[in-house]
Amino acid sequence: MTAGGPLLVGVDVGTTMVKAGLIGLDGAELAHEAVPTVWQRRPTGVQARPDDFAQAVEEVLVALLMRAPPREILGVGVTSMAETAVLVDHEGSALGPAVAWYDRRAEADVADMEAALTREEIDHRTGLGVGPIPTVAVLRWLMRTHPEVRGAVKVLSVSEWVVHGLGGTIAAEPSLASRTGALAIDGRRWWPEVIRWASLPESLFPDLRPGGASWGRVRGGGRAGLERLEGATLTVGGHDHLVAAIGSGVASAGQVMDSCGTAEALVRAVPADGVRDPAEGLPRGIATGWHALEGHYCMLAGLPLGIDLTPLLVRLGASHRRERASVDEGAMALLDGRVGGDEAPPAAREWLAALQDTVARASASLRGLEELGGPIAEVRISGGWAANPVLRRLKIDAFPTTVYPRVVEAGARGAALLAGKAAGAFGSVDAFPPPPLADGSDVGPLSLSNHHPNESLLP
Repeated sequence: MTAGGPLLVGVDVGTTMVKAGLIGLDGAELAHEAVPTVWQRRPTGVQARPDDFAQAVEEVLVALLMRAPPREILGVGVTSMAETAVLVDHEGSALGPAVAWYDRRAEADVADMEAALTREEIDHRTGLGVGPIPTVAVLRWLMRTHPEVRGAVKVLSVSEWVVHGLGGTIAAEPSLASRTGALAIDGRRWWPEVIRWASLPESLFPDLRPGGASWGRVRGGGRAGLERLEGATLTVGGHDHLVAAIGSGVASAGQVMDSCGTAEALVRAVPADGVRDPAEGLPRGIATGWHALEGHYCMLAGLPLGIDLTPLLVRLGASHRRERASVDEGAMALLDGRVGGDEAPPAAREWLAALQDTVARASASLRGLEELGGPIAEVRISGGWAANPVLRRLKIDAFPTTVYPRVVEAGARGAALLAGKAAGAFGSVDAFPPPPLADGSDVGPLSLSNHHPNESLLP
């Protein structure tokens, strides 16, 4: 091993970008790379070729490794969006499209699922309620409409598919399985009745394996640029919002993670005591499933964020870069009382109103999380939209104590730390090095550091 100690790699396959980060065992983020996630538009939303996910991951890893110091790569962890699934055949090749979590093509299947199994039974089994269409309904739709997928032998999440492609085992990580609609949360087992409703074989759903455990080792297969990963321990981190919480240092019941990306997710971990009804939070818009933290449930309130705000900026004719907009200054002037409502440009007024509505909905979700799990001492805010100065100011005023981890890519950092646990570098999540923090009073890009995502942070 060369001087400086081994390194960890984290990959985050998100809705908008595929990101990779290089992490030291001290938790420091050393370098990052990112490429856009490639989707194909359809009338109901979007879908992807699974091989495009794999190609994007390979691209960011090759670029990251080109800038990595000559030290051992100990582990590689992968996190991803939920609901989106990849069907594979006996050779591990992908069959058919991967349908995005917000695509609506299987709405009729969801209605049939509710009629056949009842909404109440679905809620109490899965803890999901209504929201993103569960994977099991999309699988039913695919099997009916895409003959080429009927030879599938397993269904994987995107991160499970990527890890398998790098040499890992085929398995299902519980926090991602919790978003399929096919997992009975109480007991952590696949739900036979819904699988039969979907006319799927139970064997399609893999055995469960926790994130942060070893999923095997990287087998490069001679792929140019990935040779240095050969033999590194692999793990699936889990659902991206939950892994971002881990990367931001959120691991206790008194903390909530506010992950601000294409969607906003308020995430709270609670010990799995065996008595919680997965449906108890649904009247408040809060789903309950398994957390990427072993032995914990996750309470998750999901809200639209970038998926709504970005089109609004386009409609307003506002320029924007890295979640900062040309209308921010006008909105801040309104917020500070430097201009009156009649003096401010209409675009600034509409932008401020939209952000205030966003924060009001998030505040209501926080109150629900507190009613379910007890007092909340701290909200840690991360993700691309955490850098928006107006949104940040509104949340500082409305939330309990707000803390902004000085983390460039929380999902990639969390995935890398879980890979370190899988490789034996950390005995437990409690041993993970915490990120540096700020209180958010400075509206500069604290959560994104002052570096471009493709700029090295190496000394």
